[in-house]
Amino acid sequence: MVPWRHGATVPWCHDATVPVCHGAMAPRRLGAMAPWCHGAFVPWCHGATVRRCLGAMTPRCVCATVTRYHGATVPVCHGTMAPRRLGAMAPWCHGATVPWCLGAMAPRSHGAMAPLCRGAMAPRCQAALVPRCTDIQLDKDTTMADHYTSGYPT
Repeated sequence: MVPWRHGATVPWCHDATVPVCHGAMAPRRLGAMAPWCHGAFVPWCHGATVRRCLGAMTPRCVCATVTRYHGATVPVCHGTMAPRRLGAMAPWCHGATVPWCLGAMAPRSHGAMAPLCRGAMAPRCQAALVPRCTDIQLDKDTTMADHYTSGYPT
């Protein structure tokens, strides 16, 4: 997650998972689920997990599930774990584990384990295991015991 570098977890680099680059998982480019990139999980770069890129774990990127949306990774981004992008664990995104996004573990978003989101294990969201949420949550009266015992002779 180091910006302005040329290694893993760096924006504007030459590794996997970088935004605005040439890797997979990048939309608007020659890679899958990565925008403006030609490397796996990388936007505007050539390294893995770089911010301001279109790869996983990078801010300002475009990964699975587009920006400002309700898909499983990140909004306003194109990589997972990228803030201000569409990757998980990235703020202002819609991916998993990203704040201000729609993915898991992202605060102010719609993903699991993210506060102010709609994912599981995220506070102020709508997913399972998340406080103040309504997504994928079981009824208080519903238990696994009911599923295992109902319909079977005791």
